[in-house]
Amino acid sequence: MTRAIALGSAFTPAAPVDDQSLFAGRVDQLMTCSMAMGQHGVHIGVYGERGVGKTSLANILPKVVNEAARITNVSNQVLAVRVDCATNDDFTSLWRKVFRELERGAVPTEDAFDPEGVRFRLQNADVMYLIVLDEFDRLEDDETISLLADTLKTLSDHRVWTTVMIVGVAASVDLLVGEHESVARSLVQVPMPRMSVDEMNDVLARGLSQAQLEIEPEARRVIVSMAEGLPHFVHLLGLHSGQHAIAEERTTIVASDVQKAIRMATRTHSMMSAYDVATRSNQSANLYQQVLLACAFAKKDHDGTFRTADVRPPLARIMGKTVGLQTFARHLEEFCSDARGNSLQRSGEERRYRYRFKDPLLQPFVKMATLEKGVVSEEAFRQLEQEFPPASWVMERAWPTDLPQLLEQ
Repeated sequence: MTRAIALGSAFTPAAPVDDQSLFAGRVDQLMTCSMAMGQHGVHIGVYGERGVGKTSLANILPKVVNEAARITNVSNQVLAVRVDCATNDDFTSLWRKVFRELERGAVPTEDAFDPEGVRFRLQNADVMYLIVLDEFDRLEDDETISLLADTLKTLSDHRVWTTVMIVGVAASVDLLVGEHESVARSLVQVPMPRMSVDEMNDVLARGLSQAQLEIEPEARRVIVSMAEGLPHFVHLLGLHSGQHAIAEERTTIVASDVQKAIRMATRTHSMMSAYDVATRSNQSANLYQQVLLACAFAKKDHDGTFRTADVRPPLARIMGKTVGLQTFARHLEEFCSDARGNSLQRSGEERRYRYRFKDPLLQPFVKMATLEKGVVSEEAFRQLEQEFPPASWVMERAWPTDLPQLLEQ
């Protein structure tokens, strides 16, 4: 029972990580954010796909900062807080949340805020602040975003010892920078890519050690392969695999535990309804499952998009024969429709369309579901994995290009 409880505490697929000891990987992002905090007038924008661990970073960084301040006996001079943005937030309601956290109590409701008022209040606090605004993409009020941009500018212009970290999808950060070019000079953009193999292995190692579990190499390989760089699936498969091992009173996870975990995931995961909508058909000879699986294996660029032509090679491997574009082009169009749940999003011009999974979690789930349903054999699936590995696994990690210039200022 104790090991099962420890396992459940270590692997949290339904919630972001908030325990510093269990936060794995993301060393580059933590370092970039920490270094930016040491610069007057520099703020941070963290962006990436849904499910790559942005909120976990938003949870952990304030704890790292506050703990470092405690250890160095400057806790009365440094304070880091995190607040969530909501769709109904305006500039005043958002900063009420912030100051309620900073001042450890309720802010009077009659307080009204503007960029200069926020700057004055922060500047006169005589404390170094890190303010994390998570789920920034949920803000719907354009005026609020404009006022936040003005706030960042006035904080930078007055060299206020406060760092604001905006966390959300790339479009939200780009919109802020695009409409207010002056902010670009003071914003370190921190992309959150999918996890590397080493980072996913680190997540597994830390989580399993909490429950005194080990894992065989093949079992580890399958989890890492299936997760596609998304920590959610590392946590999900790590949790279910560990539960099976503990139930059988073993201390080592084996490949069969992972297979059972995949089976459980495909039967209970919220993505199953999206998968069913995308692939449902009354015609037994339909190719929706095969084409969607080919999309999951298609070669993708840094933004996770792929071309129609990129679907052909994996589909040929799945079908066991050469296929023409006319065989599956209609399927791609349908996957972008309401009838198929908009499982894919399409951008660009006709004949040059690019596609991406609307929900990144659906891509690895498609692989698990089609394997579990027997759409392809396990041997054919392994061949697909070898021939079409995720590009994110071999991407080089680099510092944001604007960080060295900022540090030289």
